[in-house]
Amino acid sequence: MLAHTKKNFETYPTNRVVAIVDSKMEADQVCCELMNAGFDSVDIDESVGKEGLQFLDPDGLSHGLMTKLIRKWQFIAQGEELKYLKRIKKGLKEGHAIVSVPALTESARTKVAKILRSHHAEGIRYYGHFYVENLDNTAV
Repeated sequence: MLAHTKKNFETYPTNRVVAIVDSKMEADQVCCELMNAGFDSVDIDESVGKEGLQFLDPDGLSHGLMTKLIRKWQFIAQGEELKYLKRIKKGLKEGHAIVSVPALTESARTKVAKILRSHHAEGIRYYGHFYVENLDNTAV
């Protein structure tokens, strides 16, 4: 799975499906299923606890000017993005895990969302270029 380094950090998870999973154990199971479904373990990110919180940086304090600017824009806009960042931050503090996986095609997004839903993941979203798609309620 993806190492949490500044090199691997993305300010905005473009072309990725992101979701909140109940626990690290559940996230480990999700990652195994994703790998069995053909997704590369090197590209899958599982963020947990303080390390995950520092890596995802929902406040924009740890990753340079571009991240600070994007987070500031998200805070000023006060929309869905801010709500989701707060949800991620709260989830990590409560012991939940955040799973993020690249999904360039619609079939990949469908496959990822199905696996995540089978593990009762919440906040399942696909981040495309300039849009976000909620995948929580998509039919299985």
